[in-house]
Amino acid sequence: MTRRVVGEPAYLLHARAYRETSGLLEILTERYGRVSCVGRGLRGNRRSAAPVPFVRMRVGFGGRSALLNWNGFEVETTHTLEGRALFSGLYLNELMLRVLRDDDPHPSLFAGYERTLVDLEAGGDVDVEIPLRRFEKLLLRECGYEVTFDADAENGEEIDPAASYRFTADVGFTRCDEEADEARIFRGATLLAIRDDEYAGAHVRRAAKRILRRALQPHIGERPLVSRELFRRTGSTST
Repeated sequence: MTRRVVGEPAYLLHARAYRETSGLLEILTERYGRVSCVGRGLRGNRRSAAPVPFVRMRVGFGGRSALLNWNGFEVETTHTLEGRALFSGLYLNELMLRVLRDDDPHPSLFAGYERTLVDLEAGGDVDVEIPLRRFEKLLLRECGYEVTFDADAENGEEIDPAASYRFTADVGFTRCDEEADEARIFRGATLLAIRDDEYAGAHVRRAAKRILRRALQPHIGERPLVSRELFRRTGSTST
């Protein structure tokens, strides 16, 4: 069946060269999720503008196969990201490229991504960690890998703020007798703070980063993320 879509809200996640003058575009759309398109004549044609990341567009695409034909776009809103905010935006895009499947709609994720771009733009080069943690939680939930921060995975009991818990990816938290260790074991109070997105404490932010990185790892694969390397080169550890 031939698909024809016009005026769809979308963001560019990634673009790469294809053949002599075309480009392969990976976009995040509001109603269709991740979509792969081939844009013919996008390179080397001054009359045909190419899309760029962090710009909300209205796009057109269509065709019969999984790789659809790109039919152009109109710019709606541009988010200007610089420094660590820019690297953070690239990290979001890379995460979705690794985790999302084509044609799997996630309208809540689209809205969350847009909200995160706004937060990154407003926070500039400083306040990137909290928006990133919130988005990581949303991405995991939308894809069916949600981390439950308020229940023991072994027995379903509520997390005890005074107890210690060990985290296992794709399983959750289980109570243990060991003392809290920032690398492996987490206090119940810290887990409940992450559940509520209360990141005032530096120890909560550190714990959230470690937990969510472990939760995402089975779904992003072993190949290193380019955006993390960019952070490392600048001396930042936000992702």
